[in-house]
Amino acid sequence: IAVPAAAPLTAASKTAVARLADASGATLVLSGGEHLPRATDADAYCDLAPAFDDPSPDDIAYLQFTSGSTQAPRGAVITHRALRANLAAIHDAWGLSPKDRGVFWLPPFHDMGLVGAILAPLAFGVPSTLMHPAAFLQRPARWLQLMSERRATFSGGPNFAYDLVAERVAPRDVAGLDLSAWRVAVNGAEPVRRRTMRRFADAFAPAGFREHAFAPGYGLAESVLFVTARCATESVSPCDGDDETPVDCGPPGCGVTVRVVDEAARRALPDGETGAVWVAGDSVAAGYWNAPDETAATFDARLADDPRAYLRTGDLGFLRDGRLHVCGRAKDVLIRGGRKIHAADVEAVVAAALGRRVPAAAFALTASAHEEIIAVLIEHAPDDADAAFALLIDAIAAAVDLTPDVIAFCGPGGVRLTTSGKIARAATRDAWRAGTLPVRNLW
Repeated sequence: IAVPAAAPLTAASKTAVARLADASGATLVLSGGEHLPRATDADAYCDLAPAFDDPSPDDIAYLQFTSGSTQAPRGAVITHRALRANLAAIHDAWGLSPKDRGVFWLPPFHDMGLVGAILAPLAFGVPSTLMHPAAFLQRPARWLQLMSERRATFSGGPNFAYDLVAERVAPRDVAGLDLSAWRVAVNGAEPVRRRTMRRFADAFAPAGFREHAFAPGYGLAESVLFVTARCATESVSPCDGDDETPVDCGPPGCGVTVRVVDEAARRALPDGETGAVWVAGDSVAAGYWNAPDETAATFDARLADDPRAYLRTGDLGFLRDGRLHVCGRAKDVLIRGGRKIHAADVEAVVAAALGRRVPAAAFALTASAHEEIIAVLIEHAPDDADAAFALLIDAIAAAVDLTPDVIAFCGPGGVRLTTSGKIARAATRDAWRAGTLPVRNLW
């Protein structure tokens, strides 16, 4: 059974690989050159003859460990049935074919990089170019330069990637790009922001990028990758609408059922009402590896009037005309005066107010039955901390009607991230409680 993992190049990645090996019970590591762990007797496997399997649909294809944005990573058991069903949904939504060209920088050990950037192109004969994630992060313009050189039609990444490119690529560099072939620009893996898509589209329209190419979507490792997404043939721009309202992440893929549920009453909610997002279909994983209690709690949710087993995604959203709008993680909801505010919305306000993409985490430090002490931690070194605090207090109050109890500026590394670059709010909160964060200024 395969377990995708990062190359153990740093102390953090070595720790992550060790955790995956321990959680999965791995007995063999496939790597290369100096990356081979010394503790593994790799030479014993060098002379093994190639083996070709003919798996049944319910055989395990691989274990996809989640990124752990709200808790410790868990291994989703991906069967061949689930993988094939998910690839079929991707093909149905975006019509991939050998006429397309792909360019990707996504980590191949995460679901979006493995399935979206490698397995889907392989399945549908799409020639693709892969670049190292660090090459993109060091110089984001490389992504678009490759898109232009390869006349690529298919690519994508998390919302932050589009923000980063719009922020870092100079106008003089846009003139040399040709992005007119780009027809599917996937945006997912974290909250999708309409403001980000509009900013990117405006910046690269002179290079031929069309805002209709954006394909905002929703998915998770427990459903292989793809759950919903805007289809390639749709004519309405995903950039239309209010910046603050949840983005339309499209209809469910073929063979996928999405319900928005009142979990206490175990009933599906009508259009427009926000509730828990539940998913059913062949794409859903078989459970978590060696975790029967967590599997039962997550993969065996039942509606009162529906015998099917549903996957509890842990996300909140609503349906409108059969299309999913995601509001945020249930565990990342902040409560103030009986109102629920999504942590990601607060973090987006911080970035907009400061005029730049900065790591920020909003979380509850302590909670009672009715209220929470809300903190916002930001990796930032302002010239005038008092002025920056005042700016943020006004911006957050105006946008979401909230005044945080604590705002702190900290040094690099203060805001914890998952291996896929998502904000790890629980880990950041725990580090705050432990007093290990490099706080510079406190309000």
